[in-house]
Amino acid sequence: MASKEIQVDEDLPNFFTSIKLSQADEVVLEYQNLRRNYGIEINDPKVVETLDATTMPKKAIQGTAWYDVLSNKKYTEDFQYIGAHIEEREKLINTRLDNDYDFEQSDVVIILLNLSCIPDEVA
Repeated sequence: MASKEIQVDEDLPNFFTSIKLSQADEVVLEYQNLRRNYGIEINDPKVVETLDATTMPKKAIQGTAWYDVLSNKKYTEDFQYIGAHIEEREKLINTRLDNDYDFEQSDVVIILLNLSCIPDEVA
């Protein structure tokens, strides 16, 4: 598109050494919840393993480290999503949607938002 290659030097540290622990925990705990309860992996296990081993950053990324719809507070409120990283989330979620099944409404939200990456046989 451009006649010259654009050189960008933002002097940013490596993503995995600059992500906040709370943001890394959100991804790790959601991954563990979906894998344990539904057999679904929406993130690469190697990325999750790296995030799980993340330490306190010297220079942290501010704001949202990536664009995930559910990392935006407005969307979490609109979807009534309560992430797996929230302690005692079961007290905040209405789990009785049907007499025969217990589905946590927050899990249904994240599954439906990621339906395109879930194998057909699981979906």
